[in-house]
Amino acid sequence: MTDPVFSTPEEAEQAFYDAFSNADLGAMMAVWANRGFVECIHPMADRAQGYEAVEESWRDIFDGGLRVRFRLSTVRRTQDALLAVHVLYQHLSTPDDDDDWPAVIATNIYQLIDGSWRMIHHHASPCPEEDDADDIDEPAPPGARLH
Repeated sequence: MTDPVFSTPEEAEQAFYDAFSNADLGAMMAVWANRGFVECIHPMADRAQGYEAVEESWRDIFDGGLRVRFRLSTVRRTQDALLAVHVLYQHLSTPDDDDDWPAVIATNIYQLIDGSWRMIHHHASPCPEEDDADDIDEPAPPGARLH
C-alpha cells in the first residue's frame, strides 16, 4: 500500500484528526514523518521521541478504547516553503456526550518531505480557558517568522 500524499499542511491536519477520531493507528502513522526526530507530547505525559515511540504512544491511546470527536477553534497558522506551524484549541467530546471537555491547546508542526506534508511534532496541553471563543482560521501575515 502506498502512503497518502498530503498536498497541504491542512490536508495532513485533517487526516490527523480523522485518524484520531477513528482510532485508526495505520492512518495516524501515515500522517507522521517516518523519521527519528519526530516528537509527540500528549497532555500530562512525557514526550515520545522517534517514529516508533510516537507510534507506541498512539497505540496505547487507541487500545485504551477512548473514542473522541473534535471541534477545532482559534486556529493560527504560519508557513514557509518547508515548514508549517498550527496552534489551535481542541474541543473534545465523546460520541455519547455532546458536552465538550475542557479545551486543550495544541501545536502541530508539519514539514514538506518528499513532496508530501508530514507531521513532525504534536504537543497538546490542558489550558485554563480559550483566548477567543470564535472559530478562527487565520493565517499569519506575510513575512511572519516561525520563531
